[in-house]
Amino acid sequence: MSEEQLNSALNLMRRMPPSSVENSLAGLIELVPELTDDLLNHVDQPLKVKKDTKSNQEFILCDYNRDGDSFRSEAEAEAAHGRI
Repeated sequence: MSEEQLNSALNLMRRMPPSSVENSLAGLIELVPELTDDLLNHVDQPLKVKKDTKSNQEFILCDYNRDGDSFRSEAEAEAAHGRI
């Protein structure tokens, strides 16, 4: 990954309409997969809520509970660390 590629991708994202952030980001990640982590860390995305099917609790999808390209609920994270 080059710094120039990342700067170009971020400049492109700044010029896209806010309503299409998710689609634009997904397209950039598809075009330049090696920038995935940097783009996900630099580009603000709207918050989403998901329901944990095991605990039946809702949780916010955010960087704190992101694991690669998926998300863990608090219950899943605690189970993974042996706290439950």
